[in-house]
Amino acid sequence: MKRTIVLLIAVLLVALGLTGVLWPAGLTGLARWTFSPQGLYTGAGVRVLIGALLIVAAGATAMPKTVRVIGAIIFVAGTLTALLSVETAQRMAAWFFDNGEDRLRMIACLPLAVGFFLGGITFFRKKP
Repeated sequence: MKRTIVLLIAVLLVALGLTGVLWPAGLTGLARWTFSPQGLYTGAGVRVLIGALLIVAAGATAMPKTVRVIGAIIFVAGTLTALLSVETAQRMAAWFFDNGEDRLRMIACLPLAVGFFLGGITFFRKKP
């Protein structure tokens, strides 16, 4: 069960990253929504949930300590996102979208890399 959770999170991250790299215009609407008041707190909750799931399910991977660190980073990012004011989020959105799709493509490489990493160390783990 834990292995399935990590693999699902990995697939989600890879899909998000590939969408951002190959079709950034398709991800722009979602990115804009995450800077809105509702999207800010929804995104924070999703990050907290994903981080907690990775921390709990890390034992099913070949590198549990590394996965726990990744989960902790995502969990803290979600917590800090929930503490942002809407005005600060709007300023960040303006900075983010002022440079076009290239910035989104570059940032989309992060979830893509993390997703491939998580999938690899989970899928190819030797069974005990």
